[in-house]
Amino acid sequence: MSESSDNYVWNANDYSNIITISASALASVLLVLFRSRCSKINLCCGLLSCNRVVKEEDQDEDEEKQNLDKN
Repeated sequence: MSESSDNYVWNANDYSNIITISASALASVLLVLFRSRCSKINLCCGLLSCNRVVKEEDQDEDEEKQNLDKN
């Protein structure tokens, strides 16, 4: 092996790729958390516990009717 392969120099494209991948991963996690029906999320001490708020079917039907009326 040559010595030049051991010393890789990072360029602007490498930094931009890491920033883009990190930002999209963070955005995906935040999207899941904000769209979740969990009212309280406890990760460390509760080891991934979630208090879920379950909607009744009547509530879902009412929301669908309201969305159709708006359109």
